[in-house]
Amino acid sequence: MTTRISSVEIRASKIEELGIQGKSRRAIAEILGCSEDQARYALKRLRAGLQEEPKADAEKPAKAEKPKPVRISSIPELEVDLQPDRVNRFILTAAQDDTPVFKPFFDNLLAYATDIGATVHVAGFTYQKGLFEDHAAATAVFASEVRDYLVYDRVRLSDSMMFVADANVLPTTARPLTGWTTVNGGQHVVIPHARIALQSIPRPMSAPPRFAVSTGCCTLPSYAPRAAGRKSIARHTYAALLVEIDTDGEIFFRHLVGNKDDGSFQDLDVFVYHGHVLRGATVSTIVWGDIHYEMLDPVVARTAFGFCVEQKRTVSLDSIYERLRPEFCFYHDTLDFRRRNHHNIADPHLMAEVYASGRENVEDEVRDAANFINCMRRDWCVSVMVESNHDSAICRWAKDNRGQMDPANSYYWHELNAAWHGAIRRKDINFNLVEYAMRAVGLADDIEFIASGSSFVVRDVEYGYHGDYGVGGARGTPRQFTRVGRMMVTDHTHAPGIDDLVYTGGLSSKTDQGYNRKGLTTWAWAHVIGYHNATRIILMQSADGRYRAVGDMAEEEKLAA
Repeated sequence: MTTRISSVEIRASKIEELGIQGKSRRAIAEILGCSEDQARYALKRLRAGLQEEPKADAEKPAKAEKPKPVRISSIPELEVDLQPDRVNRFILTAAQDDTPVFKPFFDNLLAYATDIGATVHVAGFTYQKGLFEDHAAATAVFASEVRDYLVYDRVRLSDSMMFVADANVLPTTARPLTGWTTVNGGQHVVIPHARIALQSIPRPMSAPPRFAVSTGCCTLPSYAPRAAGRKSIARHTYAALLVEIDTDGEIFFRHLVGNKDDGSFQDLDVFVYHGHVLRGATVSTIVWGDIHYEMLDPVVARTAFGFCVEQKRTVSLDSIYERLRPEFCFYHDTLDFRRRNHHNIADPHLMAEVYASGRENVEDEVRDAANFINCMRRDWCVSVMVESNHDSAICRWAKDNRGQMDPANSYYWHELNAAWHGAIRRKDINFNLVEYAMRAVGLADDIEFIASGSSFVVRDVEYGYHGDYGVGGARGTPRQFTRVGRMMVTDHTHAPGIDDLVYTGGLSSKTDQGYNRKGLTTWAWAHVIGYHNATRIILMQSADGRYRAVGDMAEEEKLAA
């Protein structure tokens, strides 16, 4: 069989034979009597043929194996063996690899755990690891103080709560809960991280509230000196999450936030300092979840305030209020204004419900709301009414001409407008119709009133904003307030949350308010507690009014006595 030689190879051989490969393609084409393209192909073939071919008997050097990134193929999960007929408590926190522990805070955590019989779990996270390094916390090196408490896998504390100890979220992550809220099928999720955050998980109206929450950490700040590290160091928080599982399985949790100087922390009325557990402490502030007095939940009213909705008075000193004895209390959306709210007034069916209930008089609704705050007055507490969107609904009603045709309320409508017009004639630019209406029906003079848009700061925390108005009059959201760059507490959304420096309270009223019956909800009964060192927590309440585990309370009271 003969091998066919192409014209390209013939021309390449001719170029080599004549020694003209250094000439231009045009010159070569003229010598060979071919086109420039044909000369180009011949040159290309010649150059390829001139490359030295590797010797067949030469040994090729062994190629280094490319490193492969570490991979996972399964996610282990541990299940805690809860002790029956007793309250099971856990203290959950996080630690960074190759980083010293903030010993004063961690020692206080251990002292408190011993005092209340809690199990301590520390989840590790890694930082500044390369692509081909093992990022698993189980292979990292941690401070000796935490080694006996480290957990590396997901820990199922109960059917409705999971500690995702293997999350390994970078400490520079600004929003550590992103992507983790659904990891436990809509149930409680705890994520170990260097900053604390809390988010209400959407659920059906009939289901109990569920949350995603991060822990804070027990190790010192240790960040790369780049933009992400420099921004994150200010939000590094010494904290842990106390989880209580009551004897009936109900779960309660709240943060233990350490002081940056001495590592002390407070848990409601308990103060832990230098390894000593001291009881009987008070708090600085309480921002109650939105009141909406007309819809005030009777169980929450009794357990939070010691107030009886039916009797319209304080009937008990066994309450959150009396136990914590705050210096300041803040009341948002005190007035619900359900009887003539602009959302309801055009709805004939809702108005029919109001009529059928026998509660149409707006002045009576305002009087009941004022009476409630009056009942909350204490010598040791300053009561503050923060003007909110439901309070301000009375202003919108006063502008609505339908008020003068309303037989149940036309007299009161005219009275409010007469006062408003009188202020206009007097050029009284400080006149506030909400405050006027509340004072006129008996709101005590020693109760502070904060008009919408005004500031009220206690221990460097801003308490004056309800949260309905955002920047430039836009609709307010907790995320929008994070742009302010200062510690704030708002309400309004009814969905408890912690986002950066902004804490948001929930409700004190009923979660079913009629207009919100369709779709999912994030509402929950919750209040924001501020301690004397300017740290804050969110305190949840269950449907039966509990805000902490009580299965062993009788034993605690016996020991205290």
